[in-house]
Formats: sequence, C-alpha cells, structure tokens
Amino acid sequence: MILRGSACRGVASMPGLLLVLAMSMASSGAARAQDLRPASFCGACHGQIRREWETSAMAKSWKNPVFQAFLADAKAQLGEKVLASCIACHAPAAAVTADYKFESRVSQEGVTCNFCHNVSAVDPSSKPASYTFEDANPLLMRGPYSDSDPGSAHSFVYSEIHTKGEFCAACHNYSTPGTDIPIEMTYGRWKTSKAAAGGKQCQDCHMPPYAGQAAPRISKMNRDKVHAHSFRGPRGGALDSVATLKAVVEGGRLKLSVANRRAGHALPGGGGGMRVIALSVSFFGGAGESLSTTSVQTYGIQYADAKGKTPVPKWLAAKVARQTEIPPEGTVVEWCQIPPKAKKARAILVYHFIDPAYVPALKQRQVDLTGHQPVVLARAETKLP
Repeated sequence: MILRGSACRGVASMPGLLLVLAMSMASSGAARAQDLRPASFCGACHGQIRREWETSAMAKSWKNPVFQAFLADAKAQLGEKVLASCIACHAPAAAVTADYKFESRVSQEGVTCNFCHNVSAVDPSSKPASYTFEDANPLLMRGPYSDSDPGSAHSFVYSEIHTKGEFCAACHNYSTPGTDIPIEMTYGRWKTSKAAAGGKQCQDCHMPPYAGQAAPRISKMNRDKVHAHSFRGPRGGALDSVATLKAVVEGGRLKLSVANRRAGHALPGGGGGMRVIALSVSFFGGAGESLSTTSVQTYGIQYADAKGKTPVPKWLAAKVARQTEIPPEGTVVEWCQIPPKAKKARAILVYHFIDPAYVPALKQRQVDLTGHQPVVLARAETKLP
C-alpha cells in the first residue's frame, strides 16, 4: 500500500504527447514496402483475426487523428527528422522499409500483421523500438505455433518471444537515451508485478485466447488457443472493474482509497504518458446543497523542460516533474479535509485518454476525438459526521 498525504488540493495535469527518440530497431534494410503483405492478404485466410485487428488501436496507430495532431506539433518544433523516430512504433512497416512517403498500403496500416509476425527478437531494456525485424524472407511468419497445415500460403516457424510479455517491451518500455527519463513504463511495471511472477503474460489479458480455427478457409485444424487480435485495451473493456474507490471518515478527515484490482501493470499505463486518471470529491450540506468540488489527485506523469517549465511535451522533457501511479495489485490512499457543514461526500475516479490540458487545443483544431471520451472508473459516497 502507498500512502500519500493531501489537503485535497488541485493537482496540475501532465502533457500527453509523443516522444521523439532515436530508433534502436534492427533491420538489414533488404525488405521493400512492396515485399510486405497488407492485412487484406492475411485476412483472405485469417478472416476473423483480421476483423479483430481492424477494431484495435494497433490498426489505428498511424491514422489516429490525435497522434497525427501531436506529430504535426513535433514536426513544427523539431523538423521532419522526428518522423523516423515516431513511425518506428506507430507505423513500423514503413520504418523497416524506409517508406517515409507512405507510398505502400501496408505502410499506412499501423502495427500490421506482416510486421509483428516477422519480428524475431526484442531487447526488453529501456531502448525505444527495440525489435529485430527479419526482412530476408517477409513471408516466413513467426508465431506461437510449431505446426500448420501444408496448404498454408506462407512458411512458418515457432517463436517463443511471441508468447512472452517481452515482445511488447519493444514499444512499451523505454526511456530517453542518455537521460533515462521514463516515457513508456507499462512493461517495466508489469515485470515487477505479482502477475508476472505468477507467469501471466501481457498476451493473456490483451490477447485472451479462445478455442477455434485460426485459418478456417484453408484449414479445419482446431486449436485450444487462438489469441484474439483486438488487443483488448482501455477502449475494449479492459477498464471494466479495473479499479475500486472507497470513501470513509477517519480521524476527522475523509480517506479515499484507490485500488488497482485488475491491471497487471500500474495505472493509468500505456499511451506513452498521454493518459491520466483524475480523482475528485464533491461535498454536500444537510439539505443536499452543493458546497464544493475539489481535485484530489491526478495519476500519471508530468514533464518539465530544462528551465523548469511544466507541463511540456515529452519531446521537450528534461526531467520528470511529477509521477503518481496506482501500482499493480496496489492501493493508494488520499486524505482530504472536510469542509464545515458538509454532511455527505461523493468521490469519482475518471480515466482520461488524453490529458485534459490538451483537449481544448485539439477541439479548436477540430481534431476528431471520437473514442477519446473520459470513462468513469469508480464512484464512492459516504455520510459525514
């Protein structure tokens, strides 16, 4: 349990933008964009898997309008050189084939089939884009199976890394080179969790398996485990009951307990620091009248530049100004002073896909925020003496 003192003060929110980093991916550069197959090619046999993937954040990682808006900001500040760094994880097929003009269809598909299933190794350290892409034979697919029907449209090989959480570390565990400012910490937080110690992998939650056929059009092979490719995340039901909130009075103060009940990593997690979770409380009088609403805590990470200005975008980060998380299997406690005449308290915990500090500017630019609406994680209410 983590205990934090608070006078129920408002806490400034942190920026949720993209980071410009040097790529550490390994690729011989032999593959050309036209050598890689688009998802529609794979979907001819793997129809269900393709349909699942099309709904995922992976499929939208390049075309996501919020990402594109932040990328435009980064280019305006640092120039076109930032593109190569960002696409290493947001459009890796373009990165490994050096298709910087996105002339190929597969380059525009975000994190697509032919990319993931050609990764042969991942360095789970804090390097960005720490994957090895095997481009000598783009139609040799790597995955969790050691068998397949002879009629397959491609050759295959068993890949243990595809069954391990370390695979996800390629883009979900990195710090700034040299200064070690944490940017994406999801893998690292999972690695030290009880879930990881118990053998649970990222894929178990984010790619839950089901019994069925992986390629029913050409194979009737039934498998006990076909992993879903919707990459279940905060927009796909992963937030359901992920956290609990309790409110009680102790020692004349309001005690708010926020518990991470289902995530195998710290919350808010993911998004490269873009996401925040806001805890607030409202107080009411004896007749039900509203007395006050106060921001208690904002969970997430906030950066400062070399002059101490905060918040700043991650690509300008010189240090971490504030870092608050709800640890895996952990509980965070916040304390609030109770206003005079208050007879009831209502607390609410809200998940923000985008730091609220950036939403007004995005709306002004008419950026499509569909799918980025805040989600209420939990509520709590208690009577006051």
